[in-house]
Amino acid sequence: MTAAVRLGLRLALGSARDQRLRAASVLVAVFVGAVVLLSTAAITHSQRVQQPFAYQEADNQRLLAAVIASILFPVLVLAATVGRLSAGLRDRRMANLRLLGMGRLSVRLVAAVETGAAAFAGALLGIPGFLAVRQPMSHVRVAGHGWPAPTLWPPAWTYVAVVLLLPAVVMAVAAVPQRLKMADALARARRADSRRPAWWRVVPLAIGVALCSYLIESHLSDADQASGGMIAVLFGGIILLGVGLILVVPVFVRLVADLTMRVTRRPTFTIAARRLQAQPAGVSRVISGLLIGLFLVVGARSVVVAFESTPQYETADRQIHGQQVVTVEASPHDLADQVRLARHTEGVRRVVSFARLSSSCRGTDPCVNALVGTCAELHAVSPALRGCREGQPFALLDLAQYGIAPGSPLPGLRAVNRARGHRPSSPVALTAPARPTHPWSGADEQALQALSADLIVPPDAPGVRELASTSQSMLVAIGAPGRDLADRLAAAGVDVSSGADFDTYDFVARLRALVWSIAAVILSIGLLAFAVAAVDRAVNRRREVTALQVVGVPRSVLRRTQWVEAAVPLALGCCLAIGLGLLAGETYLSLDSASRPGPWAQALVLAGLATLGSALVGGLTVIASSPRISADLIRQE
Repeated sequence: MTAAVRLGLRLALGSARDQRLRAASVLVAVFVGAVVLLSTAAITHSQRVQQPFAYQEADNQRLLAAVIASILFPVLVLAATVGRLSAGLRDRRMANLRLLGMGRLSVRLVAAVETGAAAFAGALLGIPGFLAVRQPMSHVRVAGHGWPAPTLWPPAWTYVAVVLLLPAVVMAVAAVPQRLKMADALARARRADSRRPAWWRVVPLAIGVALCSYLIESHLSDADQASGGMIAVLFGGIILLGVGLILVVPVFVRLVADLTMRVTRRPTFTIAARRLQAQPAGVSRVISGLLIGLFLVVGARSVVVAFESTPQYETADRQIHGQQVVTVEASPHDLADQVRLARHTEGVRRVVSFARLSSSCRGTDPCVNALVGTCAELHAVSPALRGCREGQPFALLDLAQYGIAPGSPLPGLRAVNRARGHRPSSPVALTAPARPTHPWSGADEQALQALSADLIVPPDAPGVRELASTSQSMLVAIGAPGRDLADRLAAAGVDVSSGADFDTYDFVARLRALVWSIAAVILSIGLLAFAVAAVDRAVNRRREVTALQVVGVPRSVLRRTQWVEAAVPLALGCCLAIGLGLLAGETYLSLDSASRPGPWAQALVLAGLATLGSALVGGLTVIASSPRISADLIRQE
C-alpha cells in the first residue's frame, strides 16, 4: 500500500514536461470547478435569505435546486475529463504494472494518487479563490437584483463537500473504471482500436424527435386541455431527446468523418477525418456536460417564454417600455377633485374620464359593462385604435359572447353608483353596433384592457348624459414609460384602483437573467473541459505528429488538421444540442393553446457564441499540436 502511494506521488510530481503539464491542468480545472461551485452555493444561500420571489417557498426551493444541478453537472464532467487526461499513456502504464505482477487494488491506488494529489491541491486553492471573487460578486446586479456581501456566504458544509467531492470524482474516473484483467492489459499494451459506433444509438433520439413532433403538430385549440397522456408523451420525448443526444454523438462524429473522407481528399481534412474515425466516442465523453447543459438551458428559455406570455408580465412590460396607464375609480362628488389631483401629478401626460354604465345582470339578462365617452377620448387612451365612429356605440369586445347580434337591442343600461341611498335609475335602450368591430388590431391592448368594459356609448345618445351625471366614473391617467406612476398618484391623494403587477415582471426578468447566466457558466466550463482534453490529446500525439513531419507533411497542415479536429465536432455538437433544446421547448409551448414564438433569436445567438467559442478553443489547441522536430522525438518514433 505504501509503495503504491509513493509510486503514485512520484508519477504525479514527475520531472517530465508532459507530466507537469498534466498535473497543472488537473489543478487548474479543479480550482475553477471549486470556485464555481462555492460561488453558486453562496448565491443560492443569499437568495434564500433575501426571499425576493413572488412565488411559494417550495417553488423557490425547486428552482434553486435546479440551478445547483445545472451548474454541478458540467463541473463534474470537467472533473471527470481531467481525471482521464493522458488516458492512453496511463492505461498502458497501468497495464504494464499489471503485467509485472502488481495487484488490481495497488494499480488502482497508483492511478488514484497520481491524479488525486493535484486535484486535492486545486480544491483547497479554490477556497481562497472564492474568497477573492466574493467581494466583486456582491457588487454585481442581475435584472436589478444583487447579493449583498453579508449574505454571500455558502454553508460551512459546502467547503468540505467541494474539497472532497471534486478530487473524489477525479480519482474515481482515473482508477475505478479501469479494466485490469490480464487479457485487457494485453489488449491495452497492444493499443487495440475501438469499434465503430453502433447505429442503435440513433434510436432513442429518433423516437424522441417523433414524439415531440407529434405533440407540436397536434395543434391544441382554445377549448382543449393537455391530457395526462400528452404530459407523459411530453416528458418521455424530452427525456429521450436528452439521452439520445449523448448516445448519438459518436455516431454523429463518425458520420461527419466519413462524409469528410468522401467529399474531399485534401491532407488537412483527411488526417482530421482519420483521427475522428479512430476515436469517435472520445469526443462525446468530453463534451457530454456541455451538450446536456446547452440542451437544458435552451429548453428552460422556452419555459421563460411561457412566463413572458402571461397577461401580468405583458401588462407590466408595456408599462415599462410603452406608456403607463393607471385607472382610478371616482364617485360623482369626488370626480372633479380626483381629476385635479391626477392632472397635477408629476409624470401624468393626460387624464381621461369615462362614466360607468351596466346592465342589471339578473336572470337571463347578459351582464354588459359600458363606458360613456367619445371616440376622441378613446383615441387618447389608444391612439392606434381604428373603427370608432362618433355618435355610435363601439364594441371593445365581441358582444356575440353574450348572445347579442350586431344591430340588435342592448340590455337596459343603468348608472353605476355605490352611494348609500342611491336608487336605481331607469335603464336606457340602445342598439348594438351594426357590424362586428375588431379594436385590438393595432391598438394598445393594455390601455383597452384597463378600461374593463365591453362597450363605449356616446354621451349624446338619448338619456345617457343624465345617467352619466349620477354614475361612478373611471379616470385613466396616462404617463411616460416607467413603473412608478401609480405610486406617485397614490402619494398625491388619488384613489388608484389598478396598476401593473411588477412583482411578476421582476420574477420573470430575474428568471430570464438566471437562464442566460447559467448558459454562460455551462458554455465556459464545457469549452474549458474540451480545451484541456484537446490539448492533452495533442501533446500525446507528438510522436505521431513527428512521424508526419519526418515524411514531409508541413507544420501548417498539421495546425489546420488540429483546428478542424477540435473545432468542427464541438461546433456541430453544440448546434445539435441547441437545436434539440429548441425542439423540446417548442414541444412544451405547444401544450398551451395560446400561440407564441419560441426563443429562436436567442437560440441562434447562443449557437453563434458556441460556434465562435469552439473556433477559439480549436485555435488554442493548435499551440500544442505541431512541435518542432527534435532528435529525441525522432529517436522515440
